[in-house]
Amino acid sequence: ADAMNRLVGLLAAAAMIGTLCATARAAEELPPPIYVIKQDVPSIGTNIPRKVATSSDIPINRRYGELTPAEQEIVKSRYEAMMPLDEPPYPADGLLPLFNAIRKVQDAVLAQGDLTMFVDVDAQGRATSVSVMKSPDSKLTQAVASVLMLTKYKPAVCGGQPCSMGYPFRMKFSV
Repeated sequence: ADAMNRLVGLLAAAAMIGTLCATARAAEELPPPIYVIKQDVPSIGTNIPRKVATSSDIPINRRYGELTPAEQEIVKSRYEAMMPLDEPPYPADGLLPLFNAIRKVQDAVLAQGDLTMFVDVDAQGRATSVSVMKSPDSKLTQAVASVLMLTKYKPAVCGGQPCSMGYPFRMKFSV
């Protein structure tokens, strides 16, 4: 019986080591973070339009679960009264696909100014509506609202359960 207990203990330890190795490998496979460059160049009188320039304080090529705890706290800080174990909704594939789609629209529209929208996300991660708080251009508003409505989101978590919650989307456009 004593030998059997040792064997069971060794098997449990081996399983735990295997799990830890798999977790470490998964962490190593994360893409390197991508941050969008902020452009603070004064106008030099050129007529060549500049592409959209914005900045992000979190990597745009990572899903919510791939963000560090500090980066997740930055996302959570956009909400009032979020409990420590609660999570906000977040684009399922990260921000990069959103930014890429919106950049294509901006290349055609060349809007300047702030865009602020609010996406209602249900407990299954589907966008149910988009509210526009501020927008520099009506064509840009329609296109971005469409992109936000077609995006799949990681649902919010309230008290350990998926729940409905809004997702704020802000972007500053310049040319």
